[in-house]
Amino acid sequence: MGALRALSVLLLLVNMATLHVTATTFSVQNLAPNTGGGKRYTAEMGDDWTIQMLQEVKTFDVNALSLSPEKPVDHITFILEDTDIAAYNSNNEIHVGANFLGNITGDLRFEIKGLMFHEVCHSFQNNKGDYSNDAHFRGVIEGIATYMELIADYGVGPKVKGGNWYDGYHTTAHFFAWIDQTQISAFVNRLNQRMGLLDWNDNFFTSITGKDVDTLWSLYQADSF
Repeated sequence: MGALRALSVLLLLVNMATLHVTATTFSVQNLAPNTGGGKRYTAEMGDDWTIQMLQEVKTFDVNALSLSPEKPVDHITFILEDTDIAAYNSNNEIHVGANFLGNITGDLRFEIKGLMFHEVCHSFQNNKGDYSNDAHFRGVIEGIATYMELIADYGVGPKVKGGNWYDGYHTTAHFFAWIDQTQISAFVNRLNQRMGLLDWNDNFFTSITGKDVDTLWSLYQADSF
């Protein structure tokens, strides 16, 4: 993870001069205060820490996407509710399941902050495409969000051979990190920028790197893991 941490620092330094951060406010709703997860949230996280953490995560994510103009987001709400879900972002409301939170082992703050790099990214990444019906686009969206966790060094699992480039999450995140390190720097920034201008197209890989996505995936799979 040392190289990836260095990559994240480099991205922050290179892009800081062009970054324009707009004001985003944050709030918290604990809708499950009497559950095990709700009580653990109060004891180990609390509203003040959660809001400060969301502000830090937002700044990191926007820096990491800063070759693109920042999307204006007025407000993000962190909602803890009595469900078994992990987390999802809908219209800048980040829903977290109290049962999921209550069952986290280890450092609760570390685990939730890692998850927030992913969920907050969904508010600020460009998303011109059909998430529901286009598996390639959906995989890219989820891959970019998990890429934020990866470069922040927050608990993304190791690379695993196989699968598809559009499987999303850690599979696509590691693929994008490999492209960034071996093919062209700031790949995710460039990809996010293009996704703010045009509807999703697999040819974005070719226009950015000079290689089509299937060739890139084959090269990645042939590389040492």
